[in-house]
Amino acid sequence: MMTHRALLLCITSFLACILPACQSVPTAEERSAERSKIDAEREVVLQKLYAIYPDTKKQMEEAYGSAVFSGTNIFVIFGGGSGAEGVATDKAGKKTYMSMSEASAGIGLGGKGFYIVCLFNNDLDYRNFTEKGWSFNARADAAAKGKDGGEAGSASNTSGVWKYYEITKDGLLLQAAVGVRKFWPNKQLND
Repeated sequence: MMTHRALLLCITSFLACILPACQSVPTAEERSAERSKIDAEREVVLQKLYAIYPDTKKQMEEAYGSAVFSGTNIFVIFGGGSGAEGVATDKAGKKTYMSMSEASAGIGLGGKGFYIVCLFNNDLDYRNFTEKGWSFNARADAAAKGKDGGEAGSASNTSGVWKYYEITKDGLLLQAAVGVRKFWPNKQLND
């Protein structure tokens, strides 16, 4: 019985990552509302980032561009997935609305909400990210955050990204996994 539940949750996690791509085309009003929601979330994420890592405010000012995402990660026994929406913004203020999806294999259990902030120090790395966006990752992750708990954060370097930060929003997750993460422009929101 436990195996069936784990398999069902794994399938549900996978579908949650791919179904947004199968949705019908949103109206102009729906696209505008979604862009506004992502822009507002970006500001919330940056304030949280500045509170955890005060030096990032100066890094943001020096960066050629940035990308900010809000998402969810679910992992059940041997596999899991993540999905996120966000926006990349260059030094001139031009925005590219983006999506992120990740498939992971390893061992773990749980789920968490997270924020990702990527800073880029040149045009080439920024364009590679917004146009190609692949990122391979291997990690061990332990996250626990309740409504009144503190923020958990991590900073690391990722290929092509000058600074990379991931902040736990909420949830409980323990995993050791290898995965493939893909960022891509969201055509519906950029039209």
